[in-house]
Amino acid sequence: MSANLRETDRMNRTVDESGVRRKFRVSTSARGCEFRPLPLLGNAHVQTLLGSFWRGVVPRFGTRERHVALPDGDRLVLHDSVPANWQPGRCIVLLVHGLGGTHRSGYMVRLAGLLVTHGLRAVRIDLRGCGRGTALARKTYNGACSEDLRAALAEMHAWDPSAPLIVIGFSLGGNIALKLAGEAAQHPVPGLERVATVAPPIDLIRCAALLALPRNRWYNRYFTAILVRQVRRHRRHFVQLRPVQFPRRLTVQMFDEIYTAPEGGFADAMEYYRRASSLPIIGRIAVPTLILAARDDPFIAVEPFESLAGLAGVEVQIVQRGGHCGFLGWDGAGGIRWAERRVANWVLHYGQEI
Repeated sequence: MSANLRETDRMNRTVDESGVRRKFRVSTSARGCEFRPLPLLGNAHVQTLLGSFWRGVVPRFGTRERHVALPDGDRLVLHDSVPANWQPGRCIVLLVHGLGGTHRSGYMVRLAGLLVTHGLRAVRIDLRGCGRGTALARKTYNGACSEDLRAALAEMHAWDPSAPLIVIGFSLGGNIALKLAGEAAQHPVPGLERVATVAPPIDLIRCAALLALPRNRWYNRYFTAILVRQVRRHRRHFVQLRPVQFPRRLTVQMFDEIYTAPEGGFADAMEYYRRASSLPIIGRIAVPTLILAARDDPFIAVEPFESLAGLAGVEVQIVQRGGHCGFLGWDGAGGIRWAERRVANWVLHYGQEI
């Protein structure tokens, strides 16, 4: 980002008398924001599947496992990667995985490596029931678990109260991050400075309807297979929990009706979707926010993103093609993971200014 753009971004911040930032108009004119799929990879399903299953080059970096105690006795696991040149007062970035993901998901590792390479501290979370946290929490995560992110950020704030905190969420993790940011208007999150998301399902009812379409039956099978495996693995550690039986032909909405809703304290899947969706409270967000989405995403509704146009402080970038968390196209720096580079640049430009 040029010096002029950085200066414009600074000038666009409005600060009240107490020194708290309230409103923002984030510039969208930075170079390198355009996305073009790689040749022969313009199809939404190709972008989605290849982007998910092809991990590509996964960087190596040191990580320390940290546990966060929750009020109900459960624990979260944070995977903390501190670059050698990191200093107190620099950004700490929390990465949040999507449905069926863990701290080891390709996008989590690649982006963490990119941030660490540029001197930022990256923390990957395993939500309840996932990854290294499978045996540490009786409850499991859902799209409404913003309080768990709040607990993780409180722990990170305690590590260094002077460090700005940034949250980056992918898919369902993006919705959780946006939900937390909207709630922070009434219940502040100490240190929270920015939020970035990639393909977040901000209207879960509409997204569930898209996922239920015949053309998306493969995605339904894929997600339910992962979710059922996660539940069974979790239940092996907590045999005293109520048994759960899943029908042979299972959809994500059926899974949410049978498992997610009752486990999360919701009456049914529809109530869960309504209460978990971040769309109704995105307008309350008071920190700079970036949302990346693709118009051809197979199961993330694009219309809710369009309704956010002109919202102060929320930069919504909708590209024509990219599938779901695919975005396989030149990133301007020699790579082909455009969205990950776009988010990293957005974070790094801020980190250079503080």
